[in-house]
This record gives sequence, C-alpha cells and structure tokens, in this order.
Amino acid sequence: MNIFNIKEVHTNVYGIARSLLAISLLITLLFTDNTRNFPIELFSDSYDTLSWNYFVVLGHENLSISIILACIILVWVVSGYLPQLSCFLHTWLAISYFDMALVIEGGDQIAQILSLLIIPVAITDRRLNHWQSNHYFRYKMPFFFKYFAFSSLVIAQVQMAIVYFFACVDKFKVDAWKDGSAFYYWFNHNPFGAPDFIHGLFGGLVLDPIVGRLITWSVLVLEAVLFAALFMDYKKKRTLLIMALSFHFTIILVHGLTSFFFAMAAGLIVYLYPVDKNIKVKGFSIYSTWAKAKSKIAQLPKIELPIFSRYK
Repeated sequence: MNIFNIKEVHTNVYGIARSLLAISLLITLLFTDNTRNFPIELFSDSYDTLSWNYFVVLGHENLSISIILACIILVWVVSGYLPQLSCFLHTWLAISYFDMALVIEGGDQIAQILSLLIIPVAITDRRLNHWQSNHYFRYKMPFFFKYFAFSSLVIAQVQMAIVYFFACVDKFKVDAWKDGSAFYYWFNHNPFGAPDFIHGLFGGLVLDPIVGRLITWSVLVLEAVLFAALFMDYKKKRTLLIMALSFHFTIILVHGLTSFFFAMAAGLIVYLYPVDKNIKVKGFSIYSTWAKAKSKIAQLPKIELPIFSRYK
C-alpha cells in the first residue's frame, strides 16, 4: 500500500479494533476473581514503583470501585464516542492491567501495545464517534497528521507480523511441536485442555497419530503464512483474515481463552484489512443503519397526551 495514496485513515477499521481490545479487557475484569488477581500483597509492594498504575490509585480497599470505573471506561471505548479522550484512558487501563495483574496472557500484552499505537489515530480523528463516517469537528488538520496516524497503524501491522513469526519459530525449540504431538498434549491438558463435550466430539480424531500430527503442523504453517502476509496483497490477506479468525475462535472452544480471541481479532483486522477502507458486511454499516432508523422514527405519527397540552 502506497502511503501517499491513503485517502482516509479514520475508518471503522481502527474503530472496530479498539472496540475489540476494550471488550477483551472488559471480559477479563467482569469474569475474573479480581480479589485474587489483585491480591493485597501486590499493592503493598507497588505503591512506590507503580504509583502511576490505575489499579493502585484508589488502593486495595477500593478495588471494587476501580473495577467498576474501569468497566465504565471500557464500555465508553466500545461505544466509540470521543475517541480523542477515551484512547488515553483505554491505554492506561491496558498497560496498568498487564503490569499489575497476577494472571495475564498473550492477549493482554498485545492489547497494551495496540492500544498505545492507536493513540495517534484516535487523537487526529475529527469524528464525534469512531462508528460514524462524517467529520464532526470542522477544524483543518495538517496533511502530515494523516501520515503520522497511518504510520502508527503500519507499526501495528509489523508488530502483528513479528508476533506470528516468533509464535512459529519458537515452537521449533520444543520437541512436541517438531514431532507433531503438541496438539494432543494441549488438547488433553488439565486444566487448560478441551472441555468434555469437545472431547466427546473430536477426541477420537486427536488420538489418530496422522490427524494429530497434521493439526499440530498446520498451526505452524498458518503462523508462518500469517507472518508472510506482511508482504502479500489484499486479496490473499482477506482469505487469511477469515482463516486466522477461525483459528483463534477454535482456541476459545478448546482452551476457553475468550479475551485472547478479542485481542488477537483486533490485531488481525488492523493487520490484514485495508485501514483506509470501511468494513461493510453486505452493504451494512452501523451509522447508515442508525440514520435510516432515525428517519423512520421521525415518520411515525406523533402521540399527544392531553395532560401536556396546556404547556404548549
């Protein structure tokens, strides 16, 4: 993609990505025992070194209030309103959680990096809501701001390519991945393996030595191809996007890593979808649908209540 041919960087692509990142952390905060994830011992050791951390500000005694406020902020991010302000709070939450929480996974690390890289895009967005298509703020913006915002998304794309590169290469250091038995062990791992109903459906296939090896090695191939997607054209990337999202969705079914799926989905959309084009599903777009709904509501007959007629 030629940077000088970029028409618009503030599309719903980055809006969907930041909303998915917010949903990832929101799920974690809502469905995790936060008293165990943020034990009091962490607070006593962190007041000096992590005094900037969001979860330290109100202290352990007000942890519930911190969690509630964090959830409200994340819902605000998902709504898309005023991304110029919410982007800073979102990044603060993502970095604070990764640095403070006792239990973290790869999705939390990706989320903090991507939320930080999205800031240049959000602060240069002239829309009131990242789901809208038209500019709300009418001030003129220097042309190089668009390229600055676009460059941050390019860095995010390179970051995702690096993630899949090392995800593939590092597995060759493990014998189970080289001999093709890794999926069998992770599928049957306790407690991170597949649930009983998945075992009942696919356990026989995983036990087959040929099928088990093919599944294991196909993961390596997919991760290698996803790294190579950095140098591919959009048509190939579009196919890979569907494959990669399907792959990470199966991780939910087998390992239950729901928040990880949303974080990786955000990165994949920025990585594999043109950032200067709005995502539309068969002509559907949120802002056009909302505009049509408001138009139809305005056409409905007005109902007047006699009790209020005297105040006209």
